[in-house]
Formats: sequence, C-alpha cells, structure tokens
Amino acid sequence: MNTLMNTYSNRSTGLTPSLFPALNTSSQWSASSAATRSGKRATLSAGQLFDIEMGLFLLSQLLPTAPPDALPTLLADNGTSFLDRPTWTPKQHKLLNRGRMLLSHIQQRNVWSALLDAYTTIPDRLQAYDISADRSRFGEKTVGFFRNRIITLRQMVG
Repeated sequence: MNTLMNTYSNRSTGLTPSLFPALNTSSQWSASSAATRSGKRATLSAGQLFDIEMGLFLLSQLLPTAPPDALPTLLADNGTSFLDRPTWTPKQHKLLNRGRMLLSHIQQRNVWSALLDAYTTIPDRLQAYDISADRSRFGEKTVGFFRNRIITLRQMVG
C-alpha cells in the first residue's frame, strides 16, 4: 500500500505517528511544543513529508524565486497579488487551485514554519529539496533516489 498517496485517510484516523499530533485533529499549534523538540532530530510522517514537498513543489512552479516561507501567503491569498499575474498560465492557475485543496490545512505561517524546521533536520539523503540555512531560497536536489518524488508530484497535480 502506498502511504504517500493515502495521506488524508491516515490523518483522519490518526494511525501514523506524527511530529505534530495536535495538527492531526485541528489547526491549533503552540510554539512551546517546538521548544521541547528543538534538541531532538525530527521525524516526519509520510503525510507530513508529502505536505512539505508538495508545498515546495508548488512554490517552485508558481513563485520560483520566493523563499520557502512564502507558501502560506500563496495558499491563503484571495486577493490579486498572486492571481492576477499576467505570466501565469491556465495550467499554473490549475496547479494553484489543486495545491490549495491538498494543503489547506497548512495555511498558517507557524504550522508551515514548524514543518520546514522539521524537514531541515531530517537526514539529507531523505530530502528531495535543499533549503538554505537562512531559508531565503530552496531548490530541487539534482541527484539522489528521493528526487523521484518530485516527478511523482508533478504527475499527480499536473
């Protein structure tokens, strides 16, 4: 069974262990939870890894020069700052709408920031994206087995 594709069923039943257990039932999260984990190496569930890499993939396709922290603004913005970009194709608008549907639960900046913090602490060999230490930029890894996940994301939302 492919756990990457069953992210929502796992979230709703709470079967997967999670770095952020409160996020499985509601969108509330406190910074104090992160402080207790700061000294530990984070572990991410398959659903959380999917969310992070899907979010980074969306940013790379829609706002390639934006920092990784820009995702919540992109997902939550109903104004004209992103939607009226004349350079966006219908395919990019479709990608944005699908991304908003899949990632609606991480529109809060603190939730996304905590996920990025956890992603940067997992072993490099498990990451499909490189994120700079100051989080000002990110990019796809050019080598590695897990880079194939990006191809899967592209096929899934494209």
